[in-house]
Amino acid sequence: MRKKSGVLAGILIIGLCAGCGQRENAAQEQETVGVLDEADGSDEAAAKDAEAGGQAVTMQESEETAPSAEEEEPDGTGLDIAENGRRLTSEELEEYTEWVQDSSNYGFLLSDWENPAQINLYQVFYCGAGISREGTEEEKQAHLARWNQPEIYTDFWAMDKADVDALLSGKVGFTYDQLVAEGNQGMEENYYAETDSFCVEAGDTNYCQFLCTDGVMDEDGETVTLYCDGDDWVRTCEVRVSVAGDRRTFLGNHIAEGMVRDMEEFSETHEEE
Repeated sequence: MRKKSGVLAGILIIGLCAGCGQRENAAQEQETVGVLDEADGSDEAAAKDAEAGGQAVTMQESEETAPSAEEEEPDGTGLDIAENGRRLTSEELEEYTEWVQDSSNYGFLLSDWENPAQINLYQVFYCGAGISREGTEEEKQAHLARWNQPEIYTDFWAMDKADVDALLSGKVGFTYDQLVAEGNQGMEENYYAETDSFCVEAGDTNYCQFLCTDGVMDEDGETVTLYCDGDDWVRTCEVRVSVAGDRRTFLGNHIAEGMVRDMEEFSETHEEE
């Protein structure tokens, strides 16, 4: 009997030890799971924090890059439009482009002027301004004698002074003599008193095809400001036109960019020196 008791006792001890091992393993597994859960929780929290931080940065950048209401143009065009004025329609711009390109008009856009006395009349009439005619033999001979030339080298035409007066009166409200009296340099080199005409020997090299890209009508509906693009001679200009009554007259022209502007500034600089 003592032997059997020893065997039973040994079996009981082994069983107890096995139970202890299982409890320890279970405890260890539970502890490990807790650590993993805690780690997963930290990672998830960190991810949420990072996402929130990214959203905050994005919102801040959006606020910094978005233009404020004060910085935006009130009408979205950048044009100076009076309270009761309006922007020209595309149809009106097309019609004004056709008008500006007419041979009797484009020459007034080839010099920078605020009053008619500053207009370069040589530019206005260089290509005849739509009023030229074929020069007579008398006019050709007078031209050759004045310039001591044996022959006419390029195109030659003449303009009667009466026609020049009529065109200038219709476009700027002054006759030729009135403009000269106001201080305009005139075209005396081309004027021949014996035939009362202006004679020109030239090509069409000053022709500039303008495009009206934008325009504004004032609040009274009497003045239009046209913004035009040309070529290298006059790249951009701003011309004011009176539309009061039943006709259009030029009020002024400002050349913003172009060779004409560059040459005028060069001449002014060297005159001061």
